[in-house]
Amino acid sequence: MMSKQKQCVTCNKSIGILTCNGCEQRFCGKHVIEHRQNLANQLDDIMQDHDLLQQELKRSSDEHTLIEKINQWEIRTIMKIQTAAKNARTELQQKIEVSKKQISKACHEIAANLRSSREADDFSENDLIRWIQQLDKLKLETISQSSIQLIEDEQSVIHLIKIYENKSICKAIVPYHNEFVIQNPTDLSYQEKFSKVIGPGKIIDDGLLAKCTGTDLDYAFILGQQVYSQDKQTIRFKIGQCKSPYNIFFGCISFQMIENENKIHYYSPLTAGWFGCNEIYQHGAVNYNYKIHGYKSDEIASNDIVQLTFDCSQRQIELFHERTNKRHTLSVNIDEAPLPWKLLLVLNRHNDYVRILPQKN
Repeated sequence: MMSKQKQCVTCNKSIGILTCNGCEQRFCGKHVIEHRQNLANQLDDIMQDHDLLQQELKRSSDEHTLIEKINQWEIRTIMKIQTAAKNARTELQQKIEVSKKQISKACHEIAANLRSSREADDFSENDLIRWIQQLDKLKLETISQSSIQLIEDEQSVIHLIKIYENKSICKAIVPYHNEFVIQNPTDLSYQEKFSKVIGPGKIIDDGLLAKCTGTDLDYAFILGQQVYSQDKQTIRFKIGQCKSPYNIFFGCISFQMIENENKIHYYSPLTAGWFGCNEIYQHGAVNYNYKIHGYKSDEIASNDIVQLTFDCSQRQIELFHERTNKRHTLSVNIDEAPLPWKLLLVLNRHNDYVRILPQKN
């Protein structure tokens, strides 16, 4: 039996048969040339497609539709920023004007009190101290404008500036790992000490005594070493010397304020406590009507002992006068003065001093 002869796939002839290594088909001499020509034509088409692609890539990227979308987004965003900036400037100017009017009104009220008291010759040292403190507070509000802040809208892809007004200067949680935190109130190794003085004052006797070294009515702000964030802790103080009328501040200040010494004050929104002239300060507001709150500062004298209690669980502080056995409680809004708290003592009479005593067993 004879084997079947190989034939050309195009003409079915078996003369001069060649096999293509690519498609593995068989062609005669004539049609193998045509097959090669077809392959060459296909190659030309591929090269043409390649050239067209190269030309497309060489075109300007500005013609890309996504670039155009980005350009449009940029225009819209700039318009939004300009609108937000305009609104912020308008709102800020309005708030500044309101603040100026409030301060101006307060100044007029103080001026009226000064004139009437002078004409009636009816005023005392307590009145002078109160007027000076009121003027100091107005001066600070005039230069600081601490109740107005610029914040960024974190919810926006573009952080637009908007106006935010709050009595609290800042509500961010500040780490306090470099401070002494009271873990066990009964452990005397953690006894409170004075650690820092701002203004005309000094700390001596291993941090247990703070003294005012300035002239009368110069304020010395003394901070405690401990921070208070939980439970209930009490500090005992002996008032070694205080000129009459009594004018010493005992209270707390939020740890947030410590980093900005220029804004530490007894009438800060982050502060609460008791001062002279029967004044109670609570988040920037003052109340000196003892018939309402029951605190009479002129009952406190040199050599008296007072106790200041930080009750973090109940969100309050207490001032206890041992000689009169009177206790005063002041609530602290942690939205205004966030935990942790620190001791704040304010002295403003030359040579007035306060000593920290050991806790009673």
